[in-house]
Amino acid sequence: MQSKRVIAHFSEAISDADVPHNPFHMLDRALMLSAFAIRRMVEKRLITDQLADAKIAVRTFLSRNDGGFRQPYIGEAGGDIHTNYSIERPESKDLKIGEFANEIIHASQLMIVQDEDGVEDGLAIASDWHLKNRLLHVTPNEFSKVVDLVLNDFVRMQSEAWDPETGKVTATRL
Repeated sequence: MQSKRVIAHFSEAISDADVPHNPFHMLDRALMLSAFAIRRMVEKRLITDQLADAKIAVRTFLSRNDGGFRQPYIGEAGGDIHTNYSIERPESKDLKIGEFANEIIHASQLMIVQDEDGVEDGLAIASDWHLKNRLLHVTPNEFSKVVDLVLNDFVRMQSEAWDPETGKVTATRL
């Protein structure tokens, strides 16, 4: 449900829809709820080990190294994306699904990218950890596909063991 809300509120935000709520706030809330759910499912081993270890390709905009980085504003105004990041040269970064969720959860900045040459309309996410290095960029539909990967992954077999000599606990989810 939350990934569908991400799509709906993103559409409202870019179209300046006349709605009784702030579409950007609702988008942020839906994105955060989805990311927390994903992270918790990874932490609680509610997905298979294969999916937990799999990496997804996420578009990134690397930081410009010309010393012009400006700390972002708090709120909807966003940072100076053109000064801080090379959006004209998107790259790809492989992240585990849990890492992707953590970057969203720890986003100090969430921006909407719209009508940029060579860049699909979507979300630019600047995590606290990588704010000065890169932004992640994802479209609402791409985000929804990640959520679907998690929701459609079923643990069919699990095993756990404890080695009394080493104290090591192992667990497998298939």
